[in-house]
Amino acid sequence: MIVTAKILQGEGKKLVVLPDKDISRYLAQKRPSRVEIRLNDGRTISADQRKKIFAIIRDIAIWSGDDPESIRQLLTWDFCGRSGREWFSLSDTDMTTAKSFINYLIEFCFHWSVPTKDSLLNQTDDISKYLYLCLANRRCAICNKPAEVHHVDRIGMGRDREQIVHVGLNAVALCRAHHDEAHCREKDLFEEYHIYGIKLDKYLCDRLNLRTE
Repeated sequence: MIVTAKILQGEGKKLVVLPDKDISRYLAQKRPSRVEIRLNDGRTISADQRKKIFAIIRDIAIWSGDDPESIRQLLTWDFCGRSGREWFSLSDTDMTTAKSFINYLIEFCFHWSVPTKDSLLNQTDDISKYLYLCLANRRCAICNKPAEVHHVDRIGMGRDREQIVHVGLNAVALCRAHHDEAHCREKDLFEEYHIYGIKLDKYLCDRLNLRTE
């Protein structure tokens, strides 16, 4: 069950909310013990976010052979179903929803190997999430070609990569060419493209066949 609510009071880690509709019957029947909180700060989608969304949808439409408007409606419907959001309009949705939708579109392109006119690095609105998706899908964070794992935290010479626990190490996904370049000038390369290493968690390690224990 998904409902919106008004925040009545917030202090520290405590939050008091008033649901927009009566949920007492649902609470009595289901007795839920946890909720999902999605905060809306009131800011509406920016022109830059809208531009990025339409650019990615255009690339998906060219790849699929369908018209962009049909693709937009289909992907919006799928995104809402997966995220539990209500249908929204790109004319006035909030910035948080727009950011999540861009992440969804980027993940879609990675999953289906959709060719894009520009690197999705230039389309992302959430660089940390983008770098995470690049690792999860083995796509170069710079050019989106098939990628390898570049360890930002040096493993060290003489140490067996197969025996090292990778959880917690910082890494970034780079294609062979950019991986070689990173070994020569990592700091300058990262500053040029505004990328950085992110911590590998168990999910990423499992996806990348890296040791977790």
